[in-house]
Amino acid sequence: MKTVRTYMNLPTDIDPAHILSMADLELSIALASPLVGFDQERQITAALAEKWEILPPKTIQFKFRKNLLWSDGTPITADQFKASLERARKAHPDDLKALFESIESMTAVDSQTLQLTTTTEIHKSGILLKLTEPMYGLLSTKEVGLDLAKSSGPYSVVKNADGELHLKANPHWYMYKPDMPQEVQIRRPPANVDLIEYFQKDEWANLISGTSLMKNATREGLEKAGIKTWQRSLDKVFSFYPSKRFINTGGAEVLKKLSSALDYQALTENLSGHTRAEQFFPRGYELWSAKSPVSESSGNFKKIFRLKVIIPDTHYTLVLRPTLQKALNQISGISADVEVVPLIKLNERMKLGDYDLLATGIAVADPNFEGAMSFFFERDPAFIPSSKAPTDFADQVRLARGLPTSKDRAAKMRGVMLAAQEAGHVLPLFHFSSVALAKPGVDLSQIPNTDETVLFFKVKMP
Repeated sequence: MKTVRTYMNLPTDIDPAHILSMADLELSIALASPLVGFDQERQITAALAEKWEILPPKTIQFKFRKNLLWSDGTPITADQFKASLERARKAHPDDLKALFESIESMTAVDSQTLQLTTTTEIHKSGILLKLTEPMYGLLSTKEVGLDLAKSSGPYSVVKNADGELHLKANPHWYMYKPDMPQEVQIRRPPANVDLIEYFQKDEWANLISGTSLMKNATREGLEKAGIKTWQRSLDKVFSFYPSKRFINTGGAEVLKKLSSALDYQALTENLSGHTRAEQFFPRGYELWSAKSPVSESSGNFKKIFRLKVIIPDTHYTLVLRPTLQKALNQISGISADVEVVPLIKLNERMKLGDYDLLATGIAVADPNFEGAMSFFFERDPAFIPSSKAPTDFADQVRLARGLPTSKDRAAKMRGVMLAAQEAGHVLPLFHFSSVALAKPGVDLSQIPNTDETVLFFKVKMP
């Protein structure tokens, strides 16, 4: 059996339409297929929809591939896709605004034809780009919840119990190939273990996903051992995200002070694979701004701020937590307590809001910049909180989506992110990259570094 064995911070409830972490993203792509996707040149290409045509002024019609089947061999139909999208809209209205606020109606014309009518003219809506997002893939719905044992994607679920998830390849998938892994076994990572550092000694895993942020000695050891590595260009940002409560009690001024006073070298001491982030998006991304942010603090700190900082238990937490606490404690008038939170409980903790700052890394290279901005500002709770004008950033993002062209929307959203940083509602610290390591027998050579992560179906196991 060609089997990938890896670790992942498995969500408590798997819903491919709800993506908060890289683990959610990888599972979403594994368990569902969208209407359209990207080719290796990042151009929109056919997925479940074989072709599409615009019916002016506001309707786009998708024609499904012939003989599309679910993993159990039953036919895939347009009304099933409509039901899948309607369930996603009902289940996650705040997280999926970027798409559903632009859709006026959905119609299954016949078993193989789906029409979407948008609120604005099709060429202004950006609907095709939005539909490439994995959270809009086709899911099998039940009266209550989802049937993940029945899949439109490359894999279906055969076991989800005792902290393990087993997937099996879907031979009916439209892109199925016999040299892709036929089985994927996933376990939750062991506590207090740097998986990247431990990978060579691990007798079970043959594939590890992580980041470029690692100890210098670890990187040198991997290079000497000849471990095969896949790595993207800079595609993540590590930032401070204030809670809504903290913003409402003067936290923005604290974040501005941190921006000028934090010792970035102390923060990343003995770590490689990063570069300082002057702004939220990396250079070259559509929302990177040629204008540098200017953030000035009033400097009026008469009381001692004891910050409560939470950081998720990602693989780099073990090496970053002590340097983070040390760097914060070196700043006059500020001290900090840093608490590690299980990644699967992070969203619950954000809703509770009983902290000052969340320190975490987030992917920022999403080609659908409208969806990315909605994720940062509009979900509940938001990573980047809003307040009253002029810091009503969520309202500004929503208004930007109504602008007539993609160029106009990008320019406005670029300004919103810059203003949020200058206002002290987010503080980017450094950029880093996605990384994957593989042992012999697992071939990553066909995975382009334009992909957001290593997708299981693109791994080759001849």
